[in-house]
Amino acid sequence: MSERETACSPIVWCVGGTDSSGGAGVTRDLATLADLDVHGCAIITLVSAQSHSAMISSKAMQTSLINEQWQVLAAEALPLCIKIGAIANDGQANILSTRIEMLKNPRPFIVWDPVLFSSSKGPLSNLNKDAIKQLLSVVDLVTPNTHELTSLAGIFIDSGFDNEREIKSEIKSNSDVRHAAHTLINSGVKGVLVKGGHALWQPDATDFYFTESEETAFSQPRVHRSDLRGTGCMQASALTAFVAKGYSINDALTLANAYVKNVRDISSSSDTQSLPTPIRQSVPHVPKLVGFPVNRDAFPTVSFIKHGPFTPDDGCQTDSDVFDKHHHERHNKPFLPLSQTKRGIYPVVDSADWIETLLPTGVETIQLRIKEEISPWDQKRISNEIQRAVALTKGTSCQLFINDHWQLAIEHGAFGVHLGQEDLFTADIDAIRNAGLRLGVSTHGYAEIQRVKSLAPSYIALGHIFATKTKDMPSQPQGIDRLKRYVELCGDIPTVAIGGINKNRCKAVADTGVTHIAVVTAITEAHCPTTAYYHLGKEAGLAE
Repeated sequence: MSERETACSPIVWCVGGTDSSGGAGVTRDLATLADLDVHGCAIITLVSAQSHSAMISSKAMQTSLINEQWQVLAAEALPLCIKIGAIANDGQANILSTRIEMLKNPRPFIVWDPVLFSSSKGPLSNLNKDAIKQLLSVVDLVTPNTHELTSLAGIFIDSGFDNEREIKSEIKSNSDVRHAAHTLINSGVKGVLVKGGHALWQPDATDFYFTESEETAFSQPRVHRSDLRGTGCMQASALTAFVAKGYSINDALTLANAYVKNVRDISSSSDTQSLPTPIRQSVPHVPKLVGFPVNRDAFPTVSFIKHGPFTPDDGCQTDSDVFDKHHHERHNKPFLPLSQTKRGIYPVVDSADWIETLLPTGVETIQLRIKEEISPWDQKRISNEIQRAVALTKGTSCQLFINDHWQLAIEHGAFGVHLGQEDLFTADIDAIRNAGLRLGVSTHGYAEIQRVKSLAPSYIALGHIFATKTKDMPSQPQGIDRLKRYVELCGDIPTVAIGGINKNRCKAVADTGVTHIAVVTAITEAHCPTTAYYHLGKEAGLAE
C-alpha cells in the first residue's frame, strides 16, 4: 500500500496475539484489512510459537509495552474501529479497558473476538471473571462461538437474571443461544454476534446478532469439513473494516459473512486439490485474497426476527415458527413478475389525480403513496382513492403499485403492492401472493436486500440514493457506487432506484443498470409534470 493510500484509507487497530504460521491472530487481521483497503495498526498482546497443527508456547507482552503501543498509535491518529482478539491476562484486560474508557466521543467502534484457545488447541487467555466483565462493559460487540458464549454467559449466573434457569453447560439449540446472549445483554453488553460454525444442530450455519432491541440471523450452507484456519479473526476484522468504511452494523455483518464465505470457497478450490491426498493433507489451506465481496452466491440469507421483550421463559421462541418462517422464506414461491419490463421512469405520487395527469404520457409503472401523516384521511377516503386509481389504470399498460395499504390493494384489484421493511412483519405476504398481486419492497443496504431476496419479489427498491426531502430516512444516502453493487447483487430481480433523483442525476443512476428510476418531486414540483416525465426519461437515456 502506498503512502497516499495509507493516508486515505480508514484506520483500524488490531489488538491481539501473533501467529507464527500466519493463519490466525493479528497476522490474519492485518491481511484481511489490507485486502479490503483498510490500514491496520497492531498492538501485540502475546507472541505464540505455533504451526497450523500445534502450538509449542505462548508468551504474554508486559502491560507497560501494551500501554506504550497504544500511546504511540494514538499520538498519530485514533482509529475508526478497534478489533480485539486474544488477551493473555487480567493486567492486559485492565489496561485495555481503562484506555477504552478514556476515549472521547465519538469513540471508535470496538469489537472483541474472545479467543480463549488457539485453533491448534493451545491456551491463549487466562482471564478472571472481573476482568472479562470489565472488558465486556466497554466494547460495542462481542463475537463468540457457541463454546465461548457458554463460558462468557456463565460468569453472569450470579447476576440475578438467571435465578430460575441456569446457563446450560453446553449450548444445544437456538433457544439456548438466544438465552445465553440475552444473559450478556441484560448484564450490560451492547451487542453479541454468536457464530454458528460450532452449532451443529443447525442445518445451515447461522450467525445470530443480538442487541437489546433486535435480533438478526445470517445463514449460509454448512461446510462440514474445512482446514481453513483463522476464520473467526478474519470475520471480526472484516466486520471492523466495513464499519470503518461507513456501513451500518447489519450491512457490515452481512458483508463480513460474505467475505469469509468467499475466502473459504476460493481457498478450498485452490491448486492443492489436485495434489495426492497425503501431500494435500500436509499442505495448510492458506486464505486467498478476494477483495470486496461481489459474488452473489457468497452472501448469506438474512432474517430479521421480531420479538417482544426477552424473558427466560420465552427463550424457545427462536426455535419456533417465528424463526422458521423468516429463515425458510427463501423457499417461497416467487411473486408474479412485472408485465412491463422496459426500463423507465417510475413516478411516485400521492393522489389519483396525479395518476390521471400522468397516464397520457404512456407511463408504464406508477405508485400511489398516500402519506397519512401529512393528510390524515380516514380509511374510507383512502379506500375510495385507491379504488379510483385502480379504475384509471384498468385496461391500460400502466402497472399500479399501492404503497402500504395491501388489504385495500387486494380488495380493489391493484396490480401490485409496495411495502417497507417494517411492513414485512405485519403484512400477510402469502395473502398478497395468493391474490396474484406483484410485490415491491424498499431496501436500504446489503442486509435488507438479502432479507428481501428470499421473498422472490417482483422488484427490489434501492435507496435512498441521494438526500431526499420527501421523508425522514433512517439511513445515509447510498450513492452511485453502492447502487451499482446493489443492482449486481439483486441479479435477475428487477430493481428500482429511489431517493433524491432529479434530471441532473438520472443518467448516472441509469448507467448502474437499474431497471426503473423512481422520482417524486422531480415531477410533482415541476412546472409541467408531463413534460418533466419525458425529459427525465430522455436525460436518463431510457426514452424511445
